[in-house]
Formats: sequence, structure tokens, C-alpha cells
Amino acid sequence: MTGEKMSDIYVRGWLKGQQEDKQDTDVHYHSLTGEGNFNWRFVYPFDYLMAEEKIVMSKKESMFSWDETEYKIPARLTLQVWDADHFSADDFLGAIELDLNRFTRGAKTAKLCTIEMATDESSFPMVSIFKQKRVKGWWPFVARNENDEMELTGKVEAELHLLTAEEAEKSPAGLARNEPDPLEKPNRPDTTFIWFLNPLKSIKYLICTRYKWLIVKIVLALLLVIMIGLFLYSMPGYMVKKLLGA
Repeated sequence: MTGEKMSDIYVRGWLKGQQEDKQDTDVHYHSLTGEGNFNWRFVYPFDYLMAEEKIVMSKKESMFSWDETEYKIPARLTLQVWDADHFSADDFLGAIELDLNRFTRGAKTAKLCTIEMATDESSFPMVSIFKQKRVKGWWPFVARNENDEMELTGKVEAELHLLTAEEAEKSPAGLARNEPDPLEKPNRPDTTFIWFLNPLKSIKYLICTRYKWLIVKIVLALLLVIMIGLFLYSMPGYMVKKLLGA
């Protein structure tokens, strides 16, 4: 209606080898800026073989198998961001894959988070979640463009927290924002709205972001025209007074 493109954003995550257990956040609807807030918890139980730096998992090769087969899989966490669509397939926006044994330390701020963190990891400090246990920061979402080149498509602020089975039993945490240890609902920005439910907010947003400088220029131009008009209006009378010596 307003010509502004809105995004319905959500984040998806899974551990390598456990794609069937992928988890999604809720959807941040009608974001005009591309910003999404979630405050959402993903929980991934797994067994880890320290000597080989691999995740160990057992599963049946097929539905007809009697016994489970043990697999040793690289410890990799994938996070993706999507734009939800009600009438067609969701649009993929970008992703980041973290090798949990050694990955780029998250940037302290969104401004410091760059595409090089994903394309040139050797230039940045590295960290292991299995040594540090808790890591927080900003990481880039990247995707390939039409020229098959990597480009920055977003940034995510996340906190990774590793617990042993014993620690997790003592301090349980629920999925999403659920009990136990529930999380607060996110403070979603004012740009998240449906225009016909919040027309005043829509007008305010459009004026303050898209047309602010245009309005400033128009006001300045009007003031200049008024000043010139007053000058031209008063100039003849002033000249007459000067000629008459008044």
C-alpha cells in the first residue's frame, strides 16, 4: 500500500548430521528495516568425542534396519535466515556455518561484523566452544549472488553456551522461550506493524525515514521563497523613501 517492502524474518539452525532436528525461531512479521528480534533458545543434545573432535551419533541407515549405525560427524552449527512467505516457498536470505572446534570469534558490535569473518577466517581470532564453553558476539550471514560471488546479506547476534549432561540436568533450559528458565519476549522495533492497523505509525515511519530530508528541503525552499517575496515587496517602498530623503 505504501510501496515499502516488508520482511517476515525467522532464523533456522541445526547441527551437522541432525538436519531432521532443525529448529526455527518464531517469525518477526512486517519488518520494514530488515531487523528482527527473537530472544530464542535452540537446544541441541549431542555426544562429543574429544580425542577426534567429532560428534558421535547413532541412527538406523533405513527404516528396514534392525541395528543402529554409529557415525562420527564434524561439530558444525549452521544458522540460516529466511523470509517467510504465505503463498510461495520461503526466500533464503543467508547463512553462516560455524566449526565449533575452531571458528571466528564473534564481533563485539554489528558495525565490526564483516563478510571477511566468513570468507577469510584466518585473519581473525579463533575460538573453540569446547574450550571456552560460552561465546557471544555478532556473525555475518552470507549468500552467493547472481555472479556466484559471496555477499553479506545480514548479521546475527547470538550466544553459544555448552553444558555437559550433568550441568544441563542441574540447570535445565527449555526450547524457544519456554520453561524451565524462560526467556522474555523480544522488544520488537516500532517498524514491525501492519499499516492498516497502525496508520499513524505508518505515516510517522514514512515521514521520519523516507521523506524526512525531502520535507526539510521543501521547508527551506519555502522559507527562501518567502524571504525573497518579502524583499521584493518591501524594496519599492524602501527605494521611494531613499529618493525622497525620508
